[in-house]
Amino acid sequence: MASQIQFGTDGWRAQIADDYTYANLRELSLALAVYLYKYQPERVKNGVAIGYDTRFRSADFAKLVADTLAGAGLPVFLSERDAPTPAIAWATRSKDLATGIMITASHNPPIWNGFKFFNPLGGPADKDATNAVEFVLGKKPPTSKKPATVQTFDPRPALFEQLRKVVDFDRLKSVKGTAVCDAVYGTGRGYVDVLLKECGWKVIPLRDTPDPMFGGILPDPANPKCHQLLCDTVKKKGANIGLANDPDADRFGIVDSTGEYLTPNQILPILYYHLLETRGLRGPVARTLPTTGMLDAIAKAYGQEVIETPVGFKWVGAAIEEQGAILGGEESGGLSITGHYGGKDGVLADLLLAEVWATHQKPLGELLRELEGKFGEFHSTRTDLHLDEEPKRALMDKMKNTPPLEIAGQKIVKVVSTDGVKLTLADGSWILLRASGTEPLVRVYTEAGSPEKMLILSEAAAKLAE
Repeated sequence: MASQIQFGTDGWRAQIADDYTYANLRELSLALAVYLYKYQPERVKNGVAIGYDTRFRSADFAKLVADTLAGAGLPVFLSERDAPTPAIAWATRSKDLATGIMITASHNPPIWNGFKFFNPLGGPADKDATNAVEFVLGKKPPTSKKPATVQTFDPRPALFEQLRKVVDFDRLKSVKGTAVCDAVYGTGRGYVDVLLKECGWKVIPLRDTPDPMFGGILPDPANPKCHQLLCDTVKKKGANIGLANDPDADRFGIVDSTGEYLTPNQILPILYYHLLETRGLRGPVARTLPTTGMLDAIAKAYGQEVIETPVGFKWVGAAIEEQGAILGGEESGGLSITGHYGGKDGVLADLLLAEVWATHQKPLGELLRELEGKFGEFHSTRTDLHLDEEPKRALMDKMKNTPPLEIAGQKIVKVVSTDGVKLTLADGSWILLRASGTEPLVRVYTEAGSPEKMLILSEAAAKLAE
C-alpha cells in the first residue's frame, strides 16, 4: 500500500479509506522520521509541529502521526484544535523545528485528505525532500531512540505576532471598516476575524463552524458556488470587503464592497502596486507560469524584475526567500510577501487586502479599473481538455517538439516548456497547456487584452488537440 504514496505539488492526497489509511499514514510518518534523522540531525531534538484541518477524522489522523513520530524519538507539538496551514508553517519556523506537518487536502472534495510537510523555514518541502521521503518508505528510524513526548500547543499567538509585523495594523486601526469573514467551514475562524476586531473593525462571521462536508460545496473560494454566498452577504450587509479562505486557510478569496468577486489574477496586481506605490517597497515579483502578465507590466513600469516559476508554491517561496521577491503569487489563490515566509498564507492575504481597502476606502474593483487604465487590460481564463492518457501525452509531446508557428492569426514569439508549454504571441497574449498528473485532462490557461480575444485564443487552443 505504501507504494501508492506519491507527493504532488502540494503534498500527498488520497481518498479516505482507499489509499488514505492509518497504515499508510503510519508508514509515511516513519519514512519522514528516517528522512529527518538523516537531513535535519541538528533540529530533530527541537521536534516537529503538527496541525490538521476540519475534515473527517483529521484530528485522529494527526494524533496517529504525532504518536508515531514521538515513538520514533521526535518531540511533537500538536495543535490543540484544527489550525490553518500558515499557523503550523510559522510555528515550524519560529520554533526552529525539523519540520511541520499538516493533515489536510486543502480545497479538495470532502472524501479526500492529505499530508504535507514543511522545510525548517516554513516553506513547502521541495521535490528533493519529497523524493527522499518516498525513497525511504518501508524503512524504519533508528530503534535506539527513546520515545519522546507529545504536547499540545496554540499556534495562534506566534502567528499573530508575526502578522502584526508584516501587515500595517496602524492603517487598519485608522478606519472603522466592516468585513464579512468567511471560513468556508474550515480552520480560518478565530484568525482574520479576531485580528480585525482587535483593530476596531466590525466583523460579520460566515460559515464559521467546522463541517467535514463543507456544506455540500467544493470548498474552493474560486468556485462560484462557494463564493456566491459571500458576495450576497457583503451586499446585503453593506460591508466594505469580504474575506474568505479555503479549509486550511492557505488560499484566499476576496469580494469588494459591490459584491464583486475578484480573482487572484486581479488581486495580485492590486497588491503588488500597493506594495510599490503606497508602502514604497522595491523588488521583484514572483509568479507561476499561469499567473497574470499584469504583474509584468507593473514591474516594468517600476523597473523591477519578474521571476517566472513552474506551478507549485515551493518555487514561488524560494524566490521570496532566496531572490528578494517582495511579492509571490499564483493564479490558484496563494501568496506571500517579503518579511514573512516562503509558503502561501491566506490569513496574511486577507489582512493585506483589508489594508489596501483601508488605504483607499473604495471598492477593490474600482482600483483594478484604475490599474487597467495605467497598465492595460489583462483577461484570463482556464479551461480543461478532457483527454485519455495517450491523446494527452501525444498533445503535450507535439507541443514541446513541434509547437505551432502561429495561433489565431498571431505569430508565436516565445515558447517556454519548463512546466507544460507556454506560447506567447506577438501582442503579449499567451496560452499555457499543462497536463494534469492525476486526471485525464490538459489544463489550458489563456490571457489576452480583451474578453473577446481571450475566448478566441481559448477556442484555438482547444483545436490543438484535434
